[in-house]
Amino acid sequence: MNLDKHSDPTPNTEPSASTNIKKLSITRRVSGKTWKHPKTATRRSQLPRSLRKNWNEKLKERNEREALKMLEKEMKEEREAEKKRKLEIALKRKQRLEEKERQEKLITIYSAKKLKRLQKRKERNKK
Repeated sequence: MNLDKHSDPTPNTEPSASTNIKKLSITRRVSGKTWKHPKTATRRSQLPRSLRKNWNEKLKERNEREALKMLEKEMKEEREAEKKRKLEIALKRKQRLEEKERQEKLITIYSAKKLKRLQKRKERNKK
């Protein structure tokens, strides 16, 4: 006898014996303790149904949190970039001032040497 689903074109209206056995095994306990209630799956959430959120709401909140984190990250990067820019400007300003002081110092040294040379020439010319 072929038990293939597609082989029998007429639907079977009577439940089979195997489904009856399954139904009995679910309602009837194997141990015979009929007064005990069948166990149910443990509840993962202790929240009442009114406070639980469906998947779409959770997904929406998760996306909002991720967008907020990205915005915070961008703002932090902008602040860091601004700090770096200001630091670079301050360093360049400091280098320019140091270079200016060095140039002034060289000029004063050079002018002092030049004055000494001129004084020596004047002394030679007077003799």
